Amino acid sequence: MRPHIEEDAETIGVPARTFEIQVRLHLPRLDRAALGSPEKAYEAIRVHAIIRAAEEQQSAREAAYQAHASVLLNVDKVRRDLSLSFTDDYRTTLRFDDVKPAVGHQIQSRLHYLRSERADTLYQFGLHLPGATMPLTYVAFSRCDRQYIMDALAGHGLKAHHDEILVLTRMHGLAGIPANLMSLTIGRAVRAIKERSDTRFVITAFNPMLGFEGTSFRAAGFRAIASSPVTYAYDRRGFFQTRRISRKLFPQRLDTPNNVLMILGVPTAAKTEVAALDGLVEIPPEVHSRVDPVHPSSIDFSSTEWHEWLSGQRALLENHWSDSTAHPKYFEIPREEADPRGQCGVASVWLARKLRTDLRVEPTYCFGRLSFDAAGVGDVDHHCWVEIGDGADPRRTVIDLTGDQARGNDVRVITGPHEELRSRGIHYEPTSRLPLDALPTDRVWPRFLVLDDRLGPRR
Repeated sequence: MRPHIEEDAETIGVPARTFEIQVRLHLPRLDRAALGSPEKAYEAIRVHAIIRAAEEQQSAREAAYQAHASVLLNVDKVRRDLSLSFTDDYRTTLRFDDVKPAVGHQIQSRLHYLRSERADTLYQFGLHLPGATMPLTYVAFSRCDRQYIMDALAGHGLKAHHDEILVLTRMHGLAGIPANLMSLTIGRAVRAIKERSDTRFVITAFNPMLGFEGTSFRAAGFRAIASSPVTYAYDRRGFFQTRRISRKLFPQRLDTPNNVLMILGVPTAAKTEVAALDGLVEIPPEVHSRVDPVHPSSIDFSSTEWHEWLSGQRALLENHWSDSTAHPKYFEIPREEADPRGQCGVASVWLARKLRTDLRVEPTYCFGRLSFDAAGVGDVDHHCWVEIGDGADPRRTVIDLTGDQARGNDVRVITGPHEELRSRGIHYEPTSRLPLDALPTDRVWPRFLVLDDRLGPRR
């Protein structure tokens, strides 16, 4: 199979390693019979691998231009202070910084081999050359929301609250960068996280099935702690999709090697604990397959504190709304400052992400119709809001940060049980309901990224 991979990679103009990853990523959708002949197995997934690798390479060329990557030609190593010097006396220093959400979106959805953006990304960092708009390296972190990760820590006797754990979910480096650049990026990122949060441990994983060995992780100080199953799933066309994106996927047919979970201590005490660890905890498939969030918060949705928190989110958002964050339908309508019209989509996405990352509550993004029984209050035929709870449960909580979009209604934030609002003559009728993880592929996401960029990095 290897000669075929190298030949096809050369034909379509992509690095052999890029193409090989896509081949390996799509092999688990085949059954055992297809693996009887390597040629037959390769032909079954060849087109999918070619399409994904070619798309990734096309984006990589543009990214390399935006990152000024040609500056690093023939540079094998970067100093720990991020300085660079060349034989022609040219000197420069890389800049470590937060990566803007719109750039992170491009990396996660187009450059990373999974081609799947994490909607709950909390921090994202990278190393940049002077004047570049694209980082040479990129790392992204999310909250720990899977119980099997907590079980892996507990198996080693490590005690940590879920709010003290971050997961390094995405890592990417442009082709041809110096070998030590990724480990330097991770080190700088962990230092920034330490300054901004109470994080004790960072968790990540590498996948031997795809040919990864965890070299950059080990160089950054990570230590292997567990062996965990991997879930491979595919859409109806046969392309790989992460299980977070959709439940309507076709599962893998082959048994595959486990991922290796790794851990890094952030403060000194946590580093000491990690240094004493030995061996791997085995995560059972039934534990890994659970997708329930870790210890969801208990919130009193009728409390004053809850209503004040929502009002604070509304006040924050309205200071950053713009024509670029509004729905295109409202572009030509004169609007005053903090006008909520057309901002319901981006406000609801922001709230949905906030609910998961800060409160560990799983939200649902709703699109549909808002209507009122009261005379003099107009309906909103195309509206967005957030719900917490099952869509069939009349007691599910409705949260609308832009209720004053309705003409004649001056209540900015509307919230309460669905049945209670209905009894008050306020009717929320969703025509679609999407989980947070599905939103990066929704039409609202580009406008949300504009809002997220305007709000700035999380501190």
